[in-house]
Amino acid sequence: MQVTEENSGADRRVGIIETSTELFLKNGYSGTSMSKIAAACGITKASLYHHFAGKEELFVACVTHGYSAALVALEEIASRSGPTAEDKLRAALSALYETIISSPVGRMSPLIAEVSRMFPTVARSFHTEYIEPQQALLWRIIDQGVENGTFLKVDERQIFHLIFGPIVMLSLSREMFASFDDLDTHFPVLQLRDGHIDAILGMMKAKSDA
Repeated sequence: MQVTEENSGADRRVGIIETSTELFLKNGYSGTSMSKIAAACGITKASLYHHFAGKEELFVACVTHGYSAALVALEEIASRSGPTAEDKLRAALSALYETIISSPVGRMSPLIAEVSRMFPTVARSFHTEYIEPQQALLWRIIDQGVENGTFLKVDERQIFHLIFGPIVMLSLSREMFASFDDLDTHFPVLQLRDGHIDAILGMMKAKSDA
């Protein structure tokens, strides 16, 4: 979204977030100043500070804004009445791959790790506003499967590590080696995604459903 001084406050804020996300991805956190962001947005620095108190707050907004759509998608999947718990979980895990690996904000994983060490409030905000509600939605789907006998009862922390670990590692690896011409040969997202999801479901399915 293009940012102009004529945009409404909400539209201007979204435009600033989208432009800032691209700048953070291109230049890193340290290499992206509020002056550069204001110039890229075509607004004054004073106007930028009217919306965001500082770069740390703006970075948090970029992260949580991008992931909010993912939470909406997961809520929609968890609330479906027709599909089986297995189909819901498969769809939810596919949505996680799309967000964490393919979306602009998903590509910010290395930056999130870097900035969180410098500013613990970033890590806390990210965990509170995205990770916790995301895990709660996934657990709703898993719990539905446990209740109807599709899934075995599993340890919540263990299953979340098994779900998120490979996705985050793949995201970080693809960013680390993004300059490789044969990136998809080394890190084929769809193939790795399907194998990962099959492994998770195979481990969780009750014996009578195996």
